[in-house]
Formats: sequence, structure tokens, C-alpha cells
Amino acid sequence: MGTAIVTGASSGIGRSLARRLAARGDAVALLARRQELLESLAKEIEESGGRALAIACDVTDRDAVREAVERAERELGPTTLLVANAGGGNPTDAAQFDSEHFAFMFDLNLMSAVHCIEAVLPGMLERGSGHLVAMSSLAGYRGLPGAAAYSSSKAALTAMLESLRVDLRGRGIDVTVLAPGFVRTKPKKKKRRKPFQLELEDATARMARAIEQRKRYYAFPKSLLALIWLAWILPPSIYDRLMSRVGGKVPRMGAPGPRSPRDGT
Repeated sequence: MGTAIVTGASSGIGRSLARRLAARGDAVALLARRQELLESLAKEIEESGGRALAIACDVTDRDAVREAVERAERELGPTTLLVANAGGGNPTDAAQFDSEHFAFMFDLNLMSAVHCIEAVLPGMLERGSGHLVAMSSLAGYRGLPGAAAYSSSKAALTAMLESLRVDLRGRGIDVTVLAPGFVRTKPKKKKRRKPFQLELEDATARMARAIEQRKRYYAFPKSLLALIWLAWILPPSIYDRLMSRVGGKVPRMGAPGPRSPRDGT
């Protein structure tokens, strides 16, 4: 085991994955904006016999990410695993198409991962070993109604990681794309359950296994993946007609994240 950096670690998927990585023996650097939540997780991990370091960091800030990684490696050791989990977003209203909304979504869902990879990859290349993991979404397979910014940012993230995986082949560095469907990250409410929705701990248990096995691409659950694949092969005329009936009612896949630059991750 070595040092794992997990972004978006203050809650939801990132928090659960960080616990699982610490339990298997990794020293874990916890990155997110909310210091208090990070410190509570670090304390929990340490009380269970693990090692953890809470670092408040805005992962859309390139310099802040570099400083956070330098601190993590100085205090915990060289990065052996990056889990670029931070992400999320809000619906896109075509009637109020806004470039700032897209810029924020791409900063959060794509560039945050790019900043993290930029910070850890040189050391991995020098050592000839490492593992890069990022959180994409089944929503990146095809554009969903009401999700132009979210779907496109996740599609871009997947394409970037796949290109990087090919470029790093034979250099000792593995690349894993995680593409979940709907994950319940908050306590159960009376709201109607989303189709094929997974509970948080079930989802992160699957993700942890995929990371352990160094899978190149892990999309789940299979039932929802099959529907997404069918949608992907539909001719545009049929797809458009079907999706227009749904409108903006398709909920976002993966873990919900900050809805604006003011919210924390």
C-alpha cells in the first residue's frame, strides 16, 4: 500500500471511498473545501488505526491543487493512487444557455481532474508506477435532456482518461474510469427512488473492487448500462423523439455535487 489522494472527500462517494482505502492500508490525503468535515473523517480513520491528512483545497484551482499534493507527499509519502472524485453540477436550461455555467461545470468535472493528474503524474512516471482513477458517469454516454453541461463534461473526462491510458501503456501507470449510474448519497427520504439507484456503500464497495483490480473502465449497474447502451445505438431521430417526451426530468447520474462555485465539495 502507499499514499492515496482522494478529492471530494468531505462527503458522499469520496468520503466512503477514503474510508475503504484507509481500511486496506493506504495513507489517505483527503481533499475538499470543507475543512471541518475532512478533519472529522481524518480523526475517524486514525482512530481505526489508519493514517489520514485533511487538506482544505479548491480542486478547480491549479495552484491550490499543486500545493495540496506537495503537502500530502511531504507528510504521507509519494502518491501511489489518485482518486479524482470531485464533481457534480446542476441542470442546463436551454432557454437560458449560459457559457459561465458550462465553464464552471467543465472546471469542476474535467479540469479539477486534470489539475490533480498534472500534479501527481510526473512523480509516477519517475517511479514507473502509479494508478490514476477518476469519477465519470453513465450520463457521459449520450447527451441527456436538461444535462448539456453535465453530460458533455463527463464525456470529455472519459475521453481524456482513455487517451491518457493509451499514452501511458507500458509505463507502469494504470488508468481507471469509474462510470456509475444513480447513487443515493444522502439519508433516505420519501422522494421517489431513481431507476436502478444504488445505495452509497454498495456503490463504493463496487468501486473499491474495481480500483483494487485496476480495471480500465467500470460502468455499473449492468441493468442501467444496458439501457444506456441501447439508447446509444438508437438513430438520432428516434432518440430525440423519446428523450423529448422525458424533457428535463432525467435526474443526474452519479453523486450530486456543488450546484454553484459557492458550494463546497
